Amino acid sequence: MYSVVIPVYQAKKDLRRCVESWLTQTEADLELILVDDGSTDGSSVLCDDLAKKDQRIRVVHQKNAGVSAARNAGIQNARGDFLLFTDSDDYVASDYLEKMARIQKESNSDLVLCGFHHLYDGADILKLPGETRSINMSDFAEDFLWLYERSFLNMPWNKLFRREMAGTFDTSLSLGEDLLFNLDYLRKCRKVSVLAESLCFYIQEENRMTLSSLKRQNRMELAAKVCQETERFYQEVWGSLYTGGRIFTRYMNEVLDECEKLPADQSLSYKDKLQVIRTYAQDELVRMRGDEAVLPYLDYRILWFFLKRKKIRCVYLLCVIRRGIVVVVHRIRRKGLL
Repeated sequence: MYSVVIPVYQAKKDLRRCVESWLTQTEADLELILVDDGSTDGSSVLCDDLAKKDQRIRVVHQKNAGVSAARNAGIQNARGDFLLFTDSDDYVASDYLEKMARIQKESNSDLVLCGFHHLYDGADILKLPGETRSINMSDFAEDFLWLYERSFLNMPWNKLFRREMAGTFDTSLSLGEDLLFNLDYLRKCRKVSVLAESLCFYIQEENRMTLSSLKRQNRMELAAKVCQETERFYQEVWGSLYTGGRIFTRYMNEVLDECEKLPADQSLSYKDKLQVIRTYAQDELVRMRGDEAVLPYLDYRILWFFLKRKKIRCVYLLCVIRRGIVVVVHRIRRKGLL
């Protein structure tokens, strides 16, 4: 049997669609574990109502403790031989489980991962993890870096795990806990399979949330920790420190992402925003290792050219221009012209 863990918090609007996508799977040997994490919007009642209509659904109610604690509660209550995760505002293709289960059985893999649809503010961005393949862990080093660079490894919801091998999510972290869970799991794997199909639907609206200075600092500290832990994992498993900067690139992406978000942050003055960029330019890891990063996007490469030269105002101006372009593109998408 396959156990599907769905953390639920303030998810009344989308939960039914998520659950329905699992109940209509072509592979029916599954259980859904809905973990209500202290919802107050009616999601708690909806979870119970859904469970009354299908015996494959079980509900766990707990006080609000965050998504990691909810996933851990789901793992603890799972009865299946395999685990899968879905966020309550996302959903999966009707043959998702059938195809993931098939490749697992054929290869006897410990982990299976697939591609996904990134539904971002009106656009459907197809994410494919290369060719379908099964790889022994001893030969997985290059595939690991390739998948890591393209953000296929940092989430749990496009993967199938053996329940007996699964650990727990670190509830003390607010960034990178999913990746660290996956790295801990990969340490135990003998074989990994990659399915070159996009079978999950990950929904993301344009992020309008702003970060306080403290949260921004904490975010960068956590990003540095995740980078260091990933490099340590790579050395432990494959006996090499050298990755050509491909792991460190994620840290630089965090720095440049935060720079690009500044024009939309109405909580900061112009002077404060320049100081944030200045802080990133003076960051020890950025100064010492910035040139190692393999930056995939032109806007990142341009920003880094000016950031490493401490051209603070130029960096901010470029971020303002980029923000303007993004806003225009999003408006066009909403009108259905793209």
